[in-house]
Amino acid sequence: MEDSSSSSPPAAAAVVVDGGEGELDPESNSLQQPLLKRSPTLTSNHYAMVGAKVSHIESLDYEINENDLFKHDWRSRSNTEVLQYIFLKWTLAFLVGLLTGVTASLINLAIENIAGIKMLYLARIVKDQS
Repeated sequence: MEDSSSSSPPAAAAVVVDGGEGELDPESNSLQQPLLKRSPTLTSNHYAMVGAKVSHIESLDYEINENDLFKHDWRSRSNTEVLQYIFLKWTLAFLVGLLTGVTASLINLAIENIAGIKMLYLARIVKDQS
């Protein structure tokens, strides 16, 4: 018996096109091309970690998703859908920041009010004692 797995071409190399032909060059397949180019890394700055990505906003500099399903889904989107996704992502980041600021302001207001009530209460006790 002959092993059939060794005679078949690799699944990643053969791509079925509309005409039914198989391309053997993985570089010509748009799914094999990265969606985003990798950003340069910091290697000359001794303050940064070696290999850290160059970005002004490090918190939004995530690893690039490299699976084929994600690439195919992302490439199938129109420019309007891509811009809508980017706008919604930044809107969500803005709302999280706004909610954090409002929460911090309310906590500060509550602390000041509690301290003021405590001071008035102690002033009244000191006045009654004298």
